[in-house]
Amino acid sequence: MIQFENVSKVYEHNGKELRAVDGVDISIEKGEIFGVIGFSGAGKSTLVRLVNLLEQPSGGNILVEEDDLSRLSKPGLRKMRKRIGMIFQHFNLLESKTVLHNVAFPLIISGTPKKKIKARVEEVLDFVGLSDKAHQYPEELSGGQKQRVGIARALVTSPDILLCDEATSALDPETTKSILQLLKRVRDEYNLTILMITHEMNAVREVCDRVAVMENGQVIEQGSIFELFSNPQHPTTKNFIQSVMESDIPPSILSGIEERGGGRHVYRVTFVREKAAQPIFSQVAKNYQVEVNVLFGQITELQGIPFGQLVVELLGEDREIVRALDYIQRTVSVQEVEADAG
Repeated sequence: MIQFENVSKVYEHNGKELRAVDGVDISIEKGEIFGVIGFSGAGKSTLVRLVNLLEQPSGGNILVEEDDLSRLSKPGLRKMRKRIGMIFQHFNLLESKTVLHNVAFPLIISGTPKKKIKARVEEVLDFVGLSDKAHQYPEELSGGQKQRVGIARALVTSPDILLCDEATSALDPETTKSILQLLKRVRDEYNLTILMITHEMNAVREVCDRVAVMENGQVIEQGSIFELFSNPQHPTTKNFIQSVMESDIPPSILSGIEERGGGRHVYRVTFVREKAAQPIFSQVAKNYQVEVNVLFGQITELQGIPFGQLVVELLGEDREIVRALDYIQRTVSVQEVEADAG
């Protein structure tokens, strides 16, 4: 549906080149929610503005359903842009116009007949749950309601693609969750392809099918949500995962282990799918002269797949610990926690 092929965007600043996007290759399938995550300055917002050529690429190709955007005529580009809706972080509403007029605006400027405008606006306002707000003004709305207006406005032209640039960054956590749920409904009921730009890993985990991690204009890692959460490779990806998985051992527990002295046998154990429900450590306690001290952990779901991590300390003689570890590693992934690890 959307293809980035070695795409770059270079700006000139004080005689120096700034590579905001640097050789990006991404393929986004029709009907999926694809997330692009990165810290401020990573290049993700520039990337999303390249999709509808609000920014012109300095190199590479951007294809939408095999149409190379840079090769389209002006009428062809205008036609393509009508198929691409956009949602912004700060809503970008017309403060002096009603909700109805804000949503209708794209249709008004395209010359759509009034009867069709009215019917379509009513339809999308009902979809986002704002039928009763049609004649109110933006200043009378909450942040979440304003973003719902933004979503309705993006949907009113019946696009095939929806671009979301930090669409939940200005919202509180509860409102963010409701907006993310709405975006999933948008995808499911309108069969849209959604490209979501964010710096919030919780948002990515909540709704995305796949994600690309950007740093310094480059994609440093990409894959399914499950792949990235269960086996992140790049340090930046690991930092993002850590921000939502909370798998660090609390300092108070670590200091307690250190105070006991002697060798520490602390391990991070990863459970996936049906293994998350297996009584591995009760079997260890029965079959080996080892005590299992669970220090920290959690089990969650990623795209409907059970996934969890436990940080455990094994107590006993070295020989028995080695035998117990051999048994555990036959079933699940085990990684030793370094002495200074958190």
